[in-house]
Amino acid sequence: MKTFNNSEVDSLQTLAELISEVMGSPVTIEDEAHRLLAYSMHDPNTDPARIATIIGRRVPEHVQRALYESGAMQKLQDSPEPQHIEQLSEVGLSRRMAISVWHYDEIVGYIWLLEYEGSYTEQQLELFRQGARIAAGQIMQQQRRQQHIDLLRRLLSGRFQSEQEAAQQAKESGIELFTHHYVLLLEHDHQPEMNGWVERMIQAASEYAIRVPLHMQEPSRLVLLCGFESAALSAHYTDPSALIRAMIARASELLPDQEELYLVAGEQVGSALHIQRSYRQARELILLHRQLPETRSVHYYPEAGFYRYLPAMHREAEQFPVIWGPIDRLAAYDQEHNSNLLQTLAVFLDLDSDTKRAATKLHVHSNTLNYRLKRISEVGGIDLTSMSEKVTLYLELKLLWFDTSN
Repeated sequence: MKTFNNSEVDSLQTLAELISEVMGSPVTIEDEAHRLLAYSMHDPNTDPARIATIIGRRVPEHVQRALYESGAMQKLQDSPEPQHIEQLSEVGLSRRMAISVWHYDEIVGYIWLLEYEGSYTEQQLELFRQGARIAAGQIMQQQRRQQHIDLLRRLLSGRFQSEQEAAQQAKESGIELFTHHYVLLLEHDHQPEMNGWVERMIQAASEYAIRVPLHMQEPSRLVLLCGFESAALSAHYTDPSALIRAMIARASELLPDQEELYLVAGEQVGSALHIQRSYRQARELILLHRQLPETRSVHYYPEAGFYRYLPAMHREAEQFPVIWGPIDRLAAYDQEHNSNLLQTLAVFLDLDSDTKRAATKLHVHSNTLNYRLKRISEVGGIDLTSMSEKVTLYLELKLLWFDTSN
């Protein structure tokens, strides 16, 4: 007699397909509130009630009402055995074989089969019962996973009013919160196959006594909440920053080497209420990676230096723009005369006003560079001996590239 092997059932979808194959009928699996969890492939003989359930991801209200009024649901709730459900043509429901899914003494879902002419064998019915037992574990696992995702979303969005409230929900979800937390964010420009990536990240974390109590996967990205106790710090990593940098470096080694892959972390925080801040920082650092490739060597937000302030400065500049400043004047001059004073200024400032290195990078003679710098001062009204002016121009140029990338 064929049996279902727990190891081959990795999801409710897989289970639905296996039951359908054994029973020779289309299958739907629902939770206790009649929300659709999984279903087998359509059969040519499917009925309107099943089609509406699949489209709406939930059993339609009028079908639910008819099942309760006919006594069918009472039969399912009174026994863990498979039950024949008579046709309810007024709501488009054909004959069914159904079984309630129990977790201890609580119903957590239902499995439904379209019942064709003829009867199921005792072997098939035993497999149906076995499928319900496996479904119970899968549904509870899915519910726990959803609990964890809900908790993580609340932490990331700052929707807890107190440490006690966060700790209580974490405890109810079976999650341990730590003394130190930070958010690790992995994003990809496309939607690659990410199987095994979470496990690799967790492996990298565990090598440094860092735990990953919560994580979630979305299209093109992973969000991991990492945590550790002060005891995780050692002679090699005397401060949290060094520990986090080492963990990120190890994760980078374990992940595929892809140009479009971004791996960053927000700062470590000592309060569950501040996890939202770490998440926002990680998101801003990925934005910087995308807009300014020169920042891609920085993976830990506190080490991003002045680049951390660019998104806020960009928002400020959009709200209160300065018209016809030195950058605008140089850009207009370049356009009119087909010159490259703006690029020259950017290279000069990037190389700490070192004319020799700037000339080499621009592939021009030092005399040519000096002439350009003179024209930059004249056209832009700039004093290149003033540190405050150079710092201002340096930041405004970074904002210009940031805005252009945007």
